[in-house]
Amino acid sequence: MVIKTNITEDSGKLYVKREQDVEPLLNHIKELHNSNLPNHFGESRMRYVGEVPMILAEQWSKESGLQLGSHEFMEYVKKKLKDPNYKKLLIKGL
Repeated sequence: MVIKTNITEDSGKLYVKREQDVEPLLNHIKELHNSNLPNHFGESRMRYVGEVPMILAEQWSKESGLQLGSHEFMEYVKKKLKDPNYKKLLIKGL
């Protein structure tokens, strides 16, 4: 996945805009959801449930103040993925 960064300056202020095309990721998740994989790698706590675009993970890290990859951050992501606004990132639910 490519993350585009656009930096502009206006009236002495610096603006940074980051974008990521997540359409391929959403299509991949949809394919996995429709596949016949047996419950997507098991029932354990470590089973594969979805994918989060890097740009969104960075945003969640900023808003939570938690470090990417930390146990606390993973718990935060789990809560976020239960929000209906992010259901397209899940394969078959948490």
